[in-house]
Parts: sequence; structure tokens; C-alpha cells
Amino acid sequence: MQTGLNNRCAGLRAPQGTLIRGQAAAAVVPCSRPARRVQIVARAADANLHSGNSSQSFDEQHDSSSSSSGKCPFLAALPAPPPAQNAWWRRLQQLFSPADYQKEALGPHSVVAAPAQMMMPPQYVLGTADMVKTAFAGEAEGLTTVAPSGLMSSRSLLGDQSLLMLPEPQHKYLRNLIMPAFTNEAIERLVPRMEAVLQRYLDAWADAGAPVKAHNELRHMTFEFIVAVVLGRDYPEATISRLSGLYTTWAGGLLAWPFIDLPWTPFGKAVAAKQQLLDFFQAAVDEARLQLAAGHAVPGILGSLVSAVDEQGNRLTDAQLGDNLLLIMLAGHDTSSTTLTNVMADLQSNPRVVERLRQEQQAVVAKHGSRITGAILKEMTYADAVIRETLRLHNVVSGLMRQAAKDFELGGYSVPKGTVLYLPVTHVGLQDPRFLEQHPEAYAPERFMTPEGQKPGAQMPFGHGPRFCAGYAVAMAEMKVFLALLARGYDFDADTNTQWRQEIGRVPANGLPMTVSRRPAAVVAGAAPAAAARR
Repeated sequence: MQTGLNNRCAGLRAPQGTLIRGQAAAAVVPCSRPARRVQIVARAADANLHSGNSSQSFDEQHDSSSSSSGKCPFLAALPAPPPAQNAWWRRLQQLFSPADYQKEALGPHSVVAAPAQMMMPPQYVLGTADMVKTAFAGEAEGLTTVAPSGLMSSRSLLGDQSLLMLPEPQHKYLRNLIMPAFTNEAIERLVPRMEAVLQRYLDAWADAGAPVKAHNELRHMTFEFIVAVVLGRDYPEATISRLSGLYTTWAGGLLAWPFIDLPWTPFGKAVAAKQQLLDFFQAAVDEARLQLAAGHAVPGILGSLVSAVDEQGNRLTDAQLGDNLLLIMLAGHDTSSTTLTNVMADLQSNPRVVERLRQEQQAVVAKHGSRITGAILKEMTYADAVIRETLRLHNVVSGLMRQAAKDFELGGYSVPKGTVLYLPVTHVGLQDPRFLEQHPEAYAPERFMTPEGQKPGAQMPFGHGPRFCAGYAVAMAEMKVFLALLARGYDFDADTNTQWRQEIGRVPANGLPMTVSRRPAAVVAGAAPAAAARR
């Protein structure tokens, strides 16, 4: 279908930056009167932003429906996508084996229509990176919006003021206030605390003299790390243990179907745990505000958040702080620990990769000494590639949802307003055309070291568009510091003979038992050949 035919509908236009069908990308042609383009800044006057009132639906806040002018004949003539290929009894794979579900559902198609199933509404599954990026980025154009109301369990546990839940323009306003906590300068200040926490855990594993369960230990490590860098202080072990238990109960509720809020149900317990976490955060927020009022610097990410101010002098509210401290904990804990667990398994199976990591660290130490800074982390390009290759094969977030905010065309199919769009980031990442001719099933970090490999391509482990993960740089810094310390000072041997199951990401059924030992000082300094991981 040619662009000229697309334009037969009055007022039909593609959002800025969107390629029309026939131009080697997914077509997106909304059917509505021309939308006004509004520059949104972090002003409290915009759409009652500072009040945090997000109870209105997207449609109440944005009059972008095409219903007022009738159905566009062009869109009405377009077909709906073909049905998903899965047999009905295999559709629960979406929860327990998402990569297999995504591949089987799509079959040879670029888009399919999947029926409703437990915990999931009817949805269009998008099968190409261009389409997924369009759905991600379309929110800025009023084309798509956040997760559908059918997933109210997420809203109950994440909170109305979570960046994941807010529609535009509230999302953009709040993100603009939060982002200074994640600048390069802010992360530079966090690196010493990162290094101290991670070094302590590596030493403890080496001192254990027996195998440790890597997945459990990495979860403890990343939890203590995220508490320390977010709140800007160390806490006693008893406090960390209590918070970890509350966090585990709360996070477990995100998948605790049925979502019934009664005191004895997993979901009800998660709601109660959330409130206790919020109470703890509120005490930290109150103390930070007192320190700020007294003219003292407040450390950690919390210090940046309580200091943030908009053009009208407004600061983040208790609800905005609490809900997004929970989100930062979720993003900085489970995702990092699961990724590092998979990294350790991948390294165990690929000793040549461990060898190259060691060589990179020897070069870094020879140039800069043993200290680690944000600037030095940027020179660890192979460590960066190792993390990206693990995320390519074992993405923690297998898929996300968006909802059509208006009628539009996508890849030759009609997408009615209100349609739920499932974005299978794992599938499109595995189908990245840059790597299909390079043994895509193999573990090869080098693929991300080439000029072409350094481009985003179809890889979206941290999302895309206006909701790209705010804490991306913190997560990458944490994982690179861990790999640097591991490669410099330790040998390891992990038991990868296990089944893997789907939780928040892919986790080992055996917990990944691992022995850790210190390396000779001469080897760490680069005076002797580096050894691969012990087999």
C-alpha cells in the first residue's frame, strides 16, 4: 500500500520520526484530526502535575480519539492480525517460558492477535523491533499509553505515582525531577559505596571455604547495595534482613495470582509489606528533609530526590518519593541479581571470556591503578559487552505492554483504540538481524564490540523511548564494578548443571552453587598469566 493511499483520509498523518510503510520500517498511521504538538516541561502548572492526581484516564486527559469524526475508511478497510499460533493449552508459556511463547505465538507473522488468558487481556503481539520501538516511542506522540487497567495488581503494589504507572504528561514531569539522581556526576559519587559493598561480599564468599548459592548471595548483595546507594548510608545486618524479607513478600505479590487483598493471601501480604516499606522510606525521607533544611548535604540517590525542585519551587511529594523508591529498589535489585546470576553461568561455560575479562582488568589497573571511578568504568568495554550479551540471551524483562490511545495502522494491520499491545523484547532481541548470520545462539560478547554492534539495534533490555529505564546507568555501573572486582581478585567454579525457571527473569533451580577463592597477588597485578575460571 503506497503512502498516497494512506493520505486519502483527511487529517491522516504519521507521528514525527515514524516511517511510513514502504520505507523499510513499521508503518504507523493514526486516523485522527492533526494533533497539536505541545512542548511539555517540568512545570507544576501543567495538567495539575504536582498534585499527583492521576486518577483520570488517558482519554480524559487527552482528547485524541478519532471517534468524533467517525471511523477512517482507510483504517476500517485494513485487516486485523492473524490469530496467535499457540494451542490454547500452551498459552500459559507466557508466564513460565516467555521466549518460547513469543516465538510460537508469532510463527511466521509480524503481528498476531492473542486471546485473553489468566492474568492477561486480549492483545496484539508485535514481532519486529521497529514495531516494538514504535509502541514504546508512540506514547510521546499520543499514540500509545501505559499498561491497561486490567493489570490493576501492578498499580496496587507499585503505586499510582510510580513512573511505570503514570501517563503523560505526569510521567514526563516526574521523570524530569527524578533524572538528576542518575546523572554521570551522581553515579560517580555512588561508585565508592558500590565497590565497598561488592568487595565485602566477594571476600565473604572466598572466606566461606565452601560453595555458596550464587543466586541467593547475589540477591542479598544487590539488595544491600541498592539500599546503601539509594538511602546513602549503611544499615545493620538485622535491618537489612528485615527489609529484605519485606521486599521479597512485596515483589512476590506482583505474580501472586489470584490478586485478592485479604490478610492471609500472598497478594494481601504483599500489600501489607508494601506499607511497611513505605513507612521505612518515609522515616528516611523525613530525616533527609531535616538535614537539607539545616543546610547539610544529603548523600545517596535519596539526597538528589529530596533536593529536586521544579520551576514553581515544588518538591517531590511523599507519595512520589515512596512509590519511586520502591521502583528503584525493584529495578536495582531483582533485575541486577538475576542478570549477574546468568552472567556467572555464562562465564562458567565460556572460560575464554573470563580470560579476556582478566586481560582487560590488567590493562585498566596498569593504566589507572586499582581504584575504580565512573570514568574508569567507561573504559571497561569488554565487561560492558559481557553484560549486554547475557541480556541478549537472557533478558530479565521478557515483555511489556502498552495500549493504543487512538486508532492507527501498524505494519498493514488495523489497531483499534484500546487494543493492548504486547512488546516481546526477548523475542525481537534474539531475532536481531545484525547477529542472525553470526551464530546467534552462541555466547559471544565480541559481537557488541564492533561499530555495528555498539548501536542499539533490536536490543531493548532497558526499554526504549520516553520510558527508557531511568536507573540504567546505575545498574550497568554496579554490574561492571562487580565484574571488575571478580576478574581482578578471584577464581570461581559454578555448578551450571541445573534446570532454569522463570521468576523475575531466568533463575537456576539449584541456586547455582559456586566456590570462590582469592587469586595470587602477582596474578592480580598482571605479573603472571591470567587463568580462566576453574573448571
